[in-house]
Formats: sequence, C-alpha cells, structure tokens
Amino acid sequence: AVMAFRQICIVLPKDAAEEKQGAETTESSWNAQQLELLHPLFRRLVQDMLLMDFWAQQCCIDLLMRYCRLFFASPDKTSQEGEEGATGGTSEDFLAFLKNLKLLLFSASKGVTLAAAVALCYLAPTEEISCVAMPLMRCLRQATPEASITLLSAVAPLVEARPELFRAMIREFFIQSFDPPEMKRLKLKVIEMLVDDTNVQMVLRELQVYVSWHSQPDFVALAVRSIAQVALKMTSVADACLRGLVKMLDSKCEALSCEAVVSLRALLQRRQSSKESGLGSVLPHLVTYLEDLSAATARASVVWMIGHYQQEVARLAPDVLRRLAKGFAAEKQEVKQQIVVLGLKVWAFHFFNARGEVAVKDAVQATKEAGSKGAAPLKVSPDESAQLLPRLEAIVEHISTLASFDASWDVRDTARALKSIKESAKAAVDSGGKSALEQMGLWYCRACISGAPPLDAAGVDASEKADDPLQKAAIDSTWMIGSLAQALDFPLESYRPLPPWAEENSSDELRKVKEISAEKAREAAPKSISSSTVGNVSHMEQRVQLPSNINNMPVVQSLEDLDLFYSEAPAPALSVPPASRQAPGATLEQMRLAGPLPTAPTLGTAVFGEDDESDEAEDDDDDDDWKYCQQAVPSQAPPPSEPAEPVPPPRVERVPDPAPPAPPA
Repeated sequence: AVMAFRQICIVLPKDAAEEKQGAETTESSWNAQQLELLHPLFRRLVQDMLLMDFWAQQCCIDLLMRYCRLFFASPDKTSQEGEEGATGGTSEDFLAFLKNLKLLLFSASKGVTLAAAVALCYLAPTEEISCVAMPLMRCLRQATPEASITLLSAVAPLVEARPELFRAMIREFFIQSFDPPEMKRLKLKVIEMLVDDTNVQMVLRELQVYVSWHSQPDFVALAVRSIAQVALKMTSVADACLRGLVKMLDSKCEALSCEAVVSLRALLQRRQSSKESGLGSVLPHLVTYLEDLSAATARASVVWMIGHYQQEVARLAPDVLRRLAKGFAAEKQEVKQQIVVLGLKVWAFHFFNARGEVAVKDAVQATKEAGSKGAAPLKVSPDESAQLLPRLEAIVEHISTLASFDASWDVRDTARALKSIKESAKAAVDSGGKSALEQMGLWYCRACISGAPPLDAAGVDASEKADDPLQKAAIDSTWMIGSLAQALDFPLESYRPLPPWAEENSSDELRKVKEISAEKAREAAPKSISSSTVGNVSHMEQRVQLPSNINNMPVVQSLEDLDLFYSEAPAPALSVPPASRQAPGATLEQMRLAGPLPTAPTLGTAVFGEDDESDEAEDDDDDDDWKYCQQAVPSQAPPPSEPAEPVPPPRVERVPDPAPPAPPA
C-alpha cells in the first residue's frame, strides 16, 4: 500500500485537468495536497516502518521524508528560535520518525541503510548527523564492486559537507589496483576532500605510489591531478609538491609528464600572488623540458605559462618564441594557437617597455625581490626592448603569415584576429585611440603583459575565494542523494526533487487518530464478508445461532447415553414406554444402507454428513460412528422381491482327446 501510494501521489505526473486547474500552483504545493492524506496515518506508518520488507521500507522512508519537509519546520531553525525565546519546538511526531530512522541504520539491507542515512542528512539537526558515518562505511566494506560505486557516489556529497565525520576512516578510501576506473576516480575525489594537516604526509605517500602505476595511464593522470589539488589546499606542502611535479617531467610515461605540466600550470597560477611563488626558478626549468615534451597538451601548457608569466622570464621569452617559430608548421593545432598568442604577448611587452609604459610598481617590486635573494634583476631595460623590437616584429609577422594559411580554421581565425588587434594597438598609440577598435586593441595588449589572475563577473579573484562555512556545512548535490538521477547524472521523468522545508510546524492534532467507541465500532463492523450478502444483516446472526443445518440432533438424556455414543461395545436394549416412542425421520445413510425404516425402538441418532465447518482432523472416529449405526439399526431381511428368471448354465463344449502316437517301426 505504501509503494502504491508513493507511485500514485508522488511519481506519477499530474493529470491534464489538474494541470489546468492548478497552473499557478507550484510542485511543492501540489505534493502537499497529495500528502495531506497521510495526516491520520503518519504515526502508524512510523511504527510499522520497522516491520515492513526492504523495498517497502525504502519507499516509506522516501514518502515520510517528503511529508516531514512539507509539514515540519527545519530543526536547526527551530533550535535557533528556541534559544531566542520563541514559543514552539520540535514536534514529537518528527522526533519519533528520526528515532526509527536511526534504528534502520543497522538494517541488513544496504539500500535501507542508505535511504535512512540520506533521510537523516536531509532532516536531522546538524549535530545528529554523525551517526550515519559508521553504517555507511559498513555498507561500503560489504558491498559488491557494482554496488560500491553507487554507495560511494552517494557518500561523496556527505564527505564534502562534513569531512570530519569520515576523516578518521581515510584509509578505507585508499585505492586497490583491481578497483574499477569509476571507483578509483571517486576514491581520489574523497581523499582530496579528507586531507588536512594531520594526514597530508600519509596522503602524499599514497599518491606517489599511484603515480608509479604506468600500466594505467588514465589513472596516473588522475593521481597527478590529485597531488596538485592537495598542494593547492595545503600550503605547507606546496613547495614539496612543486618540486615533485617538476621531477615528473623527466618521466618516460607520456601521460605522467603531460599531466605534470598541466598541474604545474594550475599550481603556479595560484601561487602567482604570493611573495615566494617560485616562478622565476620553475619557468626556466620548464623551458628546458619543452623540447622533450611530445604531448600536445603539455607543450601548449608550457607555452601558455611562458606567455602569461613572461615578466618573470623577460629575457627568456623572446628566445622561446624564436625556437617555436622554426617548427610552427609541425606543431599540433592547440600548440599553434598558443604560439600565436605568445607572439602577441611578447611583442606587446617589449613594445610598451620600449616606450616606458610598463607598470613601474611591478618592476620595482620584482627588482627588490630579486635583490633580496642575491640574484640579478630579471627586468629588461627600455633600451634592450627597443633593440629586440624589430626582430620580434619580423618573427610575429612570420608566425601570423604561416597561421593565416593553416588547414585549421581555428588557427586561421585566431591569427587574423590577433593581427588586427596588434595593428589597432599601434594605431592607438600613434593617434591616441579615436575609434573603438583601436581602444579595444590597446586595452587587450596592456592586459596581456599584466599577468593578472582571472577574475569572476564581480571582479574578484576566482582563485582566492574564501569558503563560506555555512554553505560548506550544507549538502551540495545537483540531484537528490541516493537517487537514480545521481547515478546517471541526468533525471528521468519519474524524478521528483526534495521539497523545501515548511515555514512552521503543523499541529500534532492533525496526526491524532480519532477514537471510536465500542458500540459504534460494533455497529460499523461488517456482518458478512461475502459480496452476495452485502446489506443482509440477519445472515450472520442466524449463522451464529444455527452453526449448521442439522435437523436431527442426537437425543441424549443422561451421561450413559453419551458414553454409549463413543463406545465400541454392543448397545443394550432399552425399555422405552410405548407412549414416548417416536419414529424419527429417516436419514440419507439409513435409507441407503438399511432400506425402509424399522419398527424397533430408536436408541439414538447418529449424525452423518456434518457441514464443512467441522474439524477434519477427527477421521479416526468414523469407524466408531459406523459401528454405532450397526448397533442402533437392527438387522432386517431385505423385502421380498419378484423372482428373477433362472439363468441357464453356460454351455461347455467337450474337446475330443488327441489320438495316441503311432508305435515306432
């Protein structure tokens, strides 16, 4: 019944008539109208939920969870109002449901355990969610590989919201070599969320082991990416991770070296704003490995880093551009696009530096940092930029010409657009930027040499956003945890999102069962269970008074008569007064077995053919009844009948004896 109610009132879509009538109503209000039918049944469902089978328990948990969201206020909000002195509090019915959910965490079914844990995470107060950690880990240990993926995908949002609950069990998420690829990806994601100062060294040692699995290149790339994420999260190990990523560039595994470059790019982009970013020492090392890198993604990442942080290697960037221009025709498409962008950035830097328009504040700060470390200043003087500018003009023009005739239309369009921006910037410097195109070109070239971090729509550095603790404590999941939509990453037609919390608790009087008096219950009780006797009140009463259709009941005047009924001894003849003798009616058995009724006095009446309601187990008494009948009915000769015609004896033909054999000759 619970499964059918959930299917009808929640899963099935609204009818066309209901959609026309309630076009203005929301989905949650429509669900509230359907679930209002559960008001008098809520307490009974909460009690009987523990006695249902596994499938019904999951449906009942989902049904009651939606009911609680629609008719109860958030317990966290209720506790805050209670601290402020407001009246009210958490409903007793709501607390009873949470209590039974905690009992279902120890169910033998992994689906029921997951459903109860998800319901507690959505309904219970924040301080009571800690009870779901151990049951979920028990399910992960006992689940099959196929079920473990579904369980782990449901656990991941809980780990992200409350990592302190699972941090002590981080070893449970370490990866085995035989785990499925999806399981490995999910475990790496969980490890990244659980890392902190207490276990970061252990996690890095485990990730170094994963990096050595060269037979699984896809997983190796994911492990390197996890190292970069750990370095971004924990600044205390950022330098060690940076040195390790640089060493990975020497690896013969192409996937490892390629992903190491991409991870270095992300790590350097985050460390750019810090005083000890290490860009000046890492970028020359990357240029050295540029010739040995064969993966297009790795080469494109190195070229991008040199162009974006060229102020750190201002003397090295023009030489890198010269070497890349020689083999431009043999590069991949994504590398060609980055080379074209690098040419514009290097030209723009030296063009404005020759005119003395490079930001003085950045130059002075870089010179002070280099002098404090005992190294030579990395900045290029305006005179040096003026000497390099003609050669850079020729190199950039050569690269633009080659790119404008490339087979890829992306490369052609990029080259033509950047060439137009370059010409507009030069014209804007000479004429003052009268047209909109010239102003745009001038702004773009100045932005290329700034090396500023990416900004969001509000103009804030996206890489340094502080995490909101309130938002982090909430469960962040696109789909409902544990649903099929979360496993597939897209919803089906039967998917229904979880409704929001109600503003206030509904009255407990709505869920109180109405008590009916005994007299009304007796009057309302059905008199018959047959469809043919609906409305026939007297049928059941008559059936109770006359339990069977037996007319000839046994005549028993004393206990001796009753003993005689069950006795096997022959019954003695009783002297009955003639006046009290009555001829009982003939029964079917007497008519069939003994012929006409005798005139002898009746000693008793045996009951044959009792109705179907008698006990069928008393089969052993049949012989006693038959013996009593033989004693009760005297033996009587059968009535004379007409003599039958004599039957002639059968005729037997005599077969002659065979002749004796002839004597031998």
